[in-house]
Amino acid sequence: MYHKLNEEDTVIKKWNQALIPKAILLSPPIAFALTFLKINTDKSILDLLGFVAMGGLLVFGGIFLNYLLSKGK
Repeated sequence: MYHKLNEEDTVIKKWNQALIPKAILLSPPIAFALTFLKINTDKSILDLLGFVAMGGLLVFGGIFLNYLLSKGK
């Protein structure tokens, strides 16, 4: 039973140690969302999500096209 408790404690410690990198990774999208909504006061969250989704589709489309072109060689 002690071993199981010690193992759970280790998992929690590892998760807590990774809080700073998680915060660093999440800060740019949060800052982008806040500034997008602050500058574009007439836009809603759905407009923001649509804007991000369209950008993501363009990026993934480029990656897929690159994959198809490199696969043919």
